[in-house]
Amino acid sequence: MDYRELCLLWAARETDIIETVMFDAGTVEEIAEETDITERAARITLEAMVEMGFLERLGEKYEATNRALGLFAKTGVRSIGSVPHQMDCLSRWVELPETMRTGSPPETPENWTQNFMGAMATVDETTVRSCVTEAVHEYPDANRVLDVGGGPGIFAKEFARRGFEVTLIDQSDVIDIDSRFLEHEPIELVSGDVTDALPTGFDLAFCSRVAHALGPEENRNLLQNAFGALEPGGVAVFIDQLRGRAEEAALMGAHMLAQTDNGDTYTANQFEDWFADAGFVTFEIRDVPGTNQQAIVGHRPRN
Repeated sequence: MDYRELCLLWAARETDIIETVMFDAGTVEEIAEETDITERAARITLEAMVEMGFLERLGEKYEATNRALGLFAKTGVRSIGSVPHQMDCLSRWVELPETMRTGSPPETPENWTQNFMGAMATVDETTVRSCVTEAVHEYPDANRVLDVGGGPGIFAKEFARRGFEVTLIDQSDVIDIDSRFLEHEPIELVSGDVTDALPTGFDLAFCSRVAHALGPEENRNLLQNAFGALEPGGVAVFIDQLRGRAEEAALMGAHMLAQTDNGDTYTANQFEDWFADAGFVTFEIRDVPGTNQQAIVGHRPRN
């Protein structure tokens, strides 16, 4: 999305324009009065949102289109889309100077988890298939797969579709959403902090785009937990952008500075150290075809 579009939508959300027009179609004058903004601001913003396809004009009144549903509807992950999470991230980028001074980002915006899940659910199917194929290539005879920090379960569903027995572990608020979003999928859901402990007895531990949200020590703990989750001979496959290898990986690190307490992007050497310290052998890194991400692979010894 063009940065001007994103900034405008964020401003419309912050001034309650979106909420006002979503639940009660109104004229420029009515919306300006309800939100306590100028009529000029209301007119320009509403017309821009019409042009962007989020609103439509019915005579003198403006009302929401289907495209706008994700801006306020939070009950279904599929309907949210990526824009609300982009706006949440923008709000934290705006606060980045203060984060740089204090070392901590501001409190998470309202509906942060729902919006994050909506954005993660929009990952295109080609990327999902490529990442899962890369993992399956490492252990084609695996039976049990643990999706570590699996979010809305798009990767877990692909593993299940291919006949694997799948368990997904994530934070409790994520699992609460998954219990509805994945209720008809053959996926076991487990609530927990992946840096504290993981369930055990798996052939393959798969972890996509989680490492960059964590600090170095958290990743070290995560790799140790992944090792313990695996049966002897099991494989851990982490998908992420490697600093120095993936395009714009350093910029992703800056994004993590704005969004997280400890996150960053990391080099191949850092991952190799974490895998080795956890006990993994035959460490490998491969580019995931059709993506800007790498598969970082380690094997648990058979004995």
